[in-house]
Amino acid sequence: MRRGSSTEIFHKYLTENEVDIPYDLFIEAYVPIARAQEKRAKEEGHREPDYRQRIEDVLNKLEIDDAVKHSHGAWSYYLRKWPEQTEFFPGVLEMLGELKKEYKLGVITNYMDGPTCREVFAKLRFDDIFDSLVVSHELGFMKPAGLLFKTAMRETGSVPESCVMVGDTYSADVVGGNLAGMKTVLVDIYDNQQDHYHDCSVVIWDINEFPEALLKLKSG
Repeated sequence: MRRGSSTEIFHKYLTENEVDIPYDLFIEAYVPIARAQEKRAKEEGHREPDYRQRIEDVLNKLEIDDAVKHSHGAWSYYLRKWPEQTEFFPGVLEMLGELKKEYKLGVITNYMDGPTCREVFAKLRFDDIFDSLVVSHELGFMKPAGLLFKTAMRETGSVPESCVMVGDTYSADVVGGNLAGMKTVLVDIYDNQQDHYHDCSVVIWDINEFPEALLKLKSG
């Protein structure tokens, strides 16, 4: 799902349910509450935030009636969009099939709802592809917390020096992978994380470039 689309979806739910609040006012209330919640989560060892509660707090700040009911409705509405909109990038399924012939594969995801995540995994037949599926919501902590990386290594029978963490977010994927002792590949699909390239083992700009990056890591 496109980054930044969550607030648009929350607001669409509110509009469809006759909660009349301009989008710019919704964002004005949402951003500081989200940042404060994320700050607390980081201070607590990257604990998984309660995103539904975030929406309720925003609606209370805006003095919207039935904030609890609408927060649950908006959150459920948002989660239903994920199975509808999630699919592989072109070429990735074939790439994974080739990698699986030689390597153990795992997913470590910061995903805000376990059941929805598993529904998406089932749609994409992840159980047929990956040897480990680690979901932040199910463990109660988010990347870069070490628990997620240790869980993935335990489930794949791997050790840090034999692992490569691949992800598109420096603060979660590269920092977490580095702390776990893994090699790290940053997929900078938005071309906006240049300040962190020095912390990565390899940087690529398209996930389909990963096999070439892996060869570089093996030869280097």
